Amino acid sequence: MSAKYTASERSRVANRSTFVSVLVNVLLTLLQIVFGLVTASYSLIADALHSLSDLVSDVVVLVANRFAKQKPDAKHPFGHFRFETVAVLIIAVLLFVVGAQIIMTSVERIQSGVVIEINAGLAFFIALVAILAKEFLYRYMAYEAKRVESAMLMANAVHARSDSISSLVVALGLAAHFFGIMYADLVASLIVGSMIAFMGLRMGWNALMDLADRSVDKETLDKITNAIRETPGVVDFHDLKTRKAGDFILVELHLDLPGTMTIAEGHSISDGIDARIKKDVPLVMSVLTHFDPIYIPEPEELERIEEREL
Repeated sequence: MSAKYTASERSRVANRSTFVSVLVNVLLTLLQIVFGLVTASYSLIADALHSLSDLVSDVVVLVANRFAKQKPDAKHPFGHFRFETVAVLIIAVLLFVVGAQIIMTSVERIQSGVVIEINAGLAFFIALVAILAKEFLYRYMAYEAKRVESAMLMANAVHARSDSISSLVVALGLAAHFFGIMYADLVASLIVGSMIAFMGLRMGWNALMDLADRSVDKETLDKITNAIRETPGVVDFHDLKTRKAGDFILVELHLDLPGTMTIAEGHSISDGIDARIKKDVPLVMSVLTHFDPIYIPEPEELERIEEREL
């Protein structure tokens, strides 16, 4: 677990930032839907649906955060941290469904050939307001996510950034419509839908891989490997395995130790490995070691072996 922030502190940060997100998204959704209908801009309404999906994902994060902070019990000895990964997966599915719906509606409207007059100037102004609000939300949530090292909170922050980018696309489409490109608004909504769906697929794939016990990234694995090798008394090791539990990491490995070593000495080396790994990689929650005895010849025996080989 993070050396700087406990699970309860991370939970408080997640709740606080998510409530800020809820407030911003409620206001933006209402603003975009009302002015999307007033101006007849489907891209603005599509962007409102994206903001509405943010509201649902905020609720998912709050619920998952409540479960994830529960202490380990008999049925969940490793804790409930994977609720965070499940929350990311739900958010991903939500993004994909919303994106696919926007894509289908945009294509149908373009194929119909019906050109709808929209108040592009007013809709453009609302899109600019949305861009500023969503970019602020992304920066705030990303800062908090990095500070407490929360993948779930970062997923929600990335969702907010996708909203900011989609609002930018909407603004560009409305500007093009204002200057006479009549289908620009629908093309903008089509692009927004594609962006949302793609982000959902990418987030969903990563969440599924974590649920399938994917190993940590190479940089983190190298840190863990170096921490083991630098521990005094370690001869060698093998079968190093890592997997994620929410934001946290579980580590397993086999230690090669001299067969003449006492259990107490081996346990001391194991404790040293545990401490070094958790110092270098604070998100490591558990380190499980297994001792494999090996035979190490005495110096005199090595000399006799070398003499025979000569």
